[in-house]
Amino acid sequence: MGTATHRSRGFTLIASLLLLLLLSGIAVGLMYMVNGSGHVNGNDLESNQAYYGAESGMEKLTTDLASLYQLKLSPTQADLNTLAQTSPPSSAQISGMTYVESAQFSNVDGNGNPITTTSVISSGPNAGLTAEIIPITLQVSAFRPSGAAVNMNRGVQVALIPVFQFGVFSDSDLSYFAGPKFGFQGRVHTNGNLFLAADSGPLILDAKVTAVGEIIRDVLSNGFSNGSNYRGSVFVPDANGGCDTFLAGGSQGSSCLDLGKDSNNSTDDASWDGGIPPAGSANSNWNTASTGTFNGFIGNASSTGVQPLQLPFVTGATGGTADQQIQIIRRPQPGESSTSPLGASREYNKANIRILLADTQAGLRPGSPANDGNDIDLTNGGVPAAFSVTGAPGGVTGTAWADPTKDGNWVRPGSNPGLAAPWPLYSGWLRVEFKNSAGTWVGVTPEWLQLGFARSLLPPATPLTGNVVNPKAILILQELADRNGDGNLTAADAPSALTAASIAGNYSWYPINFFDPREGFPRDSTGLPNGSCYANGIMNVVELDVGNLRQWLLGNIGSSGTQVDPSPENGYLVYFSDRRGMLPNPNANPNPNTINGEAGLEDDINGSSGTGTPNKTLEPITAGYNNNNGYSPEDVDENGKLDNWGWANISDGFGINPTANPSNPYVQVDCFNRGRQNKVTGARHVLRLVDGGLNNLPTKADGTGGFTVASENPVYVLGNYNSNAGDPFWGNPNAADIPHSAAAVISDAVTLLSNNWSDLKDMANTTNLGGRSATDTYYRMAIASGKNMDFPHPAGTGNDFGTDGGVHNFLRYIETWPNLYYRGSLISLYYAEYNTGIFKCCSLVYSPPNRYYYFDTEFLTPTNLPPGTPELQDINNLTYWQNFAPCTTQTGSNCTN
Repeated sequence: MGTATHRSRGFTLIASLLLLLLLSGIAVGLMYMVNGSGHVNGNDLESNQAYYGAESGMEKLTTDLASLYQLKLSPTQADLNTLAQTSPPSSAQISGMTYVESAQFSNVDGNGNPITTTSVISSGPNAGLTAEIIPITLQVSAFRPSGAAVNMNRGVQVALIPVFQFGVFSDSDLSYFAGPKFGFQGRVHTNGNLFLAADSGPLILDAKVTAVGEIIRDVLSNGFSNGSNYRGSVFVPDANGGCDTFLAGGSQGSSCLDLGKDSNNSTDDASWDGGIPPAGSANSNWNTASTGTFNGFIGNASSTGVQPLQLPFVTGATGGTADQQIQIIRRPQPGESSTSPLGASREYNKANIRILLADTQAGLRPGSPANDGNDIDLTNGGVPAAFSVTGAPGGVTGTAWADPTKDGNWVRPGSNPGLAAPWPLYSGWLRVEFKNSAGTWVGVTPEWLQLGFARSLLPPATPLTGNVVNPKAILILQELADRNGDGNLTAADAPSALTAASIAGNYSWYPINFFDPREGFPRDSTGLPNGSCYANGIMNVVELDVGNLRQWLLGNIGSSGTQVDPSPENGYLVYFSDRRGMLPNPNANPNPNTINGEAGLEDDINGSSGTGTPNKTLEPITAGYNNNNGYSPEDVDENGKLDNWGWANISDGFGINPTANPSNPYVQVDCFNRGRQNKVTGARHVLRLVDGGLNNLPTKADGTGGFTVASENPVYVLGNYNSNAGDPFWGNPNAADIPHSAAAVISDAVTLLSNNWSDLKDMANTTNLGGRSATDTYYRMAIASGKNMDFPHPAGTGNDFGTDGGVHNFLRYIETWPNLYYRGSLISLYYAEYNTGIFKCCSLVYSPPNRYYYFDTEFLTPTNLPPGTPELQDINNLTYWQNFAPCTTQTGSNCTN
């Protein structure tokens, strides 16, 4: 019995010990489980932090890559390596994170230089556009102190997109509101808001339409509420070519959709309703309509991720970009590198022919190099200059001088009442130069002047035979004096060109002047009598005979034309700049009190005045207008200041002393009896292209390539240009193309003048629009130029007053038009800073044509683009992935797994 009890106590002790051991094991297991779970959770947290750290590093590296391409047009691999070393976020931004980053060109040649290809952008809002592609691979590895690491890779492509691939492009707000049917093929893009309206309509958009801002249909860009106006149908495709048939006059088709048939914009026909943002509200149905109904063929930033497209050197996404982009037509600053993003984008540096004018020899070229014999003083130091002219009657053409004893319409400049006769009717310095195959600039000013620089009463329209005075003249500075203005040279015009001897005389000539009513009249009404005008609108012309320029390049006239090298720019690019009459800009940045290409003619809206009288104050800034750029609509150079310093000498040449009224360019002048005969003294000098009919424009020797004119002055295109009525396209857009030049004009502003244009009739009919009647005229060229800003609609004015005129008025007119035929590309990169006159219609300035506008689909092929085509920069993300093989060490700039 005792033995059994002792055994039982021993078993109990053993069981207790075993139970205690079991409980201890469970406790230890629980402790390990808890500790393990803590470790797992800690590792997950560290991994997540590394993942998001890698993502943030990748986004910063991508942004920094875009900035690098703004600072340097063609970065090297060494630049990418430096970028990768400096791009990682700092520890202050993400505590405890360290980075290994690399950026590598995906394809390089034997020297390590990136291999670029011309191909179609494969994804993103710009998919389908052809661009120069530079593929780059980015890698970012993020490390946590615990050892957690994430390795991210991204494939990007830097794309340089030729802007003339767009049918319509605008850096600022873009408007459509044409009266009758209006359609224009080609892609449409704006970096601002897109206003879609049609009066009777319809408006037909036949390709992808993208806007960075909002798409608005219930108001015009001047804030005018559409109401029952401008409610015509707007059609957009949901597939490539979806509206082709409809645009050509056929049926609408299932892929050409009406952008909302309702009258109050309450459903999915716009991204924004109720006014110009911030007024109004977003449409909650828009994203579904944009990506679903329209299959992404119309979209904006909110619906399809549309991003701004800008020139490579432009910084910032909103206010101030316009004044940056206009630099492409400006002369460079002294000391500026021609290979910097800005320098490489300037048409001045792309050109292979330059025509430069200035008041002084020092103003001709940056850096004021010494005169090599090709900087010519047109007044020859105050003595009339004369050049021998082959084939000219009398053998010599003298420059135009004024003497009131020979012509009573000649008057002394107002600031020089004691000036003794004679005085020059135009003056300043001229330089013409070209670049040869060695890259050397060669001056040819005397050669061009000895071909002649004068004409009779009408501009030439045929090469070598159209100018009876100087048949071979390329640059035309003066015309024979029609003293009584009857359109004929008779004895009443003596001493003007009645004999060979009189042609040699300096008093046989007038300057080539005309009146632009858009610039000259602040409103579309005036109390002036017919034949009178305001000094601000009297323009002095330098004419470029395009047909004779072609003959010079072919070697048929002159001696140097065949030496011009057309290869770098696919043809010939003429750069023109006439800074005569420009005054120093006190507000110029960064060099105040210098001449920088601006006219200084702001203060031209004055919405509170029924007559537009200048009030010496900038118009107020209105929230939302001009993509909310934060500038007054008069402040076209976006510097925050009133630039009216250019008014001081506008009327001087017409015998009106500017000191009497120094701050008003709208000084009355007798246009017919004083404006056409006298010297233009202010910044009112323009280029006019003449003799540019079909087959007259330059091409390369094999007939390919093209011809571009780039000008920091306004350009006026007179008569058929690169086309004519015989082009079969106008009767059948599907007809086979015919030989032509790939042509463009890039300038401050572009105005089209018809085959029937006459300077004399213009000066005689300043307020009689019916006296400026056009005839059907044909143009084929891409156009990049400026417009005016939008401003709030003043009470009592036309519905569209306050807009920039819309796409249908981007090409400027100053005649009563029947039919106008245009084929090209319409590009607005900046606001005009020389021709600052605001849009107005239709009593004094122009009567609109029947617009036969077409996008030139030849521009979709890169080899058919005009010389000097501006290129927009886009960085597009192609691929993005995580490399799960751990990144452990850094070898050079690469992450080693």
